[in-house]
Amino acid sequence: MKKLFMLIMVSMIMITGCGINNTIQVVNEKAETVHLGLKEKELQQDISGIPAKVVNVVDGDTIDVMMNGKKERVRFILVDTPETKHPQMGVQPFGEEASNFTKEQLLGQDIILELDVAERDRYGRLLAYIWLNGKHFNEILIERGLARVAVFPPNTKYVDRFREIQQTAQEQAIGIWSIENYVEEKGFNKEKIKKNQSLKEAKSGCKIKGNISSSGEMIYHMPGGVYYDRTNPEEWFCSKEEAEKAGYRASKR
Repeated sequence: MKKLFMLIMVSMIMITGCGINNTIQVVNEKAETVHLGLKEKELQQDISGIPAKVVNVVDGDTIDVMMNGKKERVRFILVDTPETKHPQMGVQPFGEEASNFTKEQLLGQDIILELDVAERDRYGRLLAYIWLNGKHFNEILIERGLARVAVFPPNTKYVDRFREIQQTAQEQAIGIWSIENYVEEKGFNKEKIKKNQSLKEAKSGCKIKGNISSSGEMIYHMPGGVYYDRTNPEEWFCSKEEAEKAGYRASKR
C-alpha cells in the first residue's frame, strides 16, 4: 500500500509540475502580447502634432493645408524632391512623378503635422513631418526614390532613419537614383537636367518654351527672347497658337 501511495503522489507531482510550466508559458506569452501592445501605443503617442486637411499640392515636397481655420503653406522636413515650377530650373527629372504622387496620396486628406525645433523657414512656410493614416509620408517619398535627404539643422529628428532608407533606394537604383550622378549633396545636377530638357526638345522638334513661374503664371518664350536661354521649359510648343491654347501667355521681353 505504501508503495502504491508513493507512486500515486509522484505521478500527481509530475502532472502538477507540467501544469505549472504550461501556465507560466501562457502567462509569459500573454505578458509579451501586452508588452507589444504597449509599444504600439507608445509609438502612436509619439506622433503628436497638429491635425490639418490638405487643400492644395504645390509640388512633391510642398502643400497647402487648412489648420485651425487658417490656410498654411507647409514644406516637408528633411526631404527634397525635384522641381516642377522653378522659374530658372523648370521641370527636373522625376519632379512631375514626385508631384503627382504627393497629389494622389495627400490631396483632400486629413493629416498630422509633426513639427521639429525650427517651425518656419525663411519664406514663412511651416516646416513639418507629414503623417498620413499612421504612416510617415516624408519617409515614403525617400523610399520610392522620389526625394533625397536634405538636412537643415536644427530639424534633424529622423535624419538617421531617412538616410538608411535612402541608402536602400540608391542600391536599388530607383527613381532619382536611376540617373547616374543626378543627385548631388546640395540638390540635383544641372547638366543632367539640361540634357533631359534637350532630349525633350529633340523629341518634339519644337522651339517655343512654355514655363510656369514661381507664382504659377504660365508664360511662353520665343527663341531670341531675353529670358529664352535661361528658361527651362515645362513644355515645348511649335507655334504661338499652340502655346496660347494651352493657357500660356507671351513673355513681355
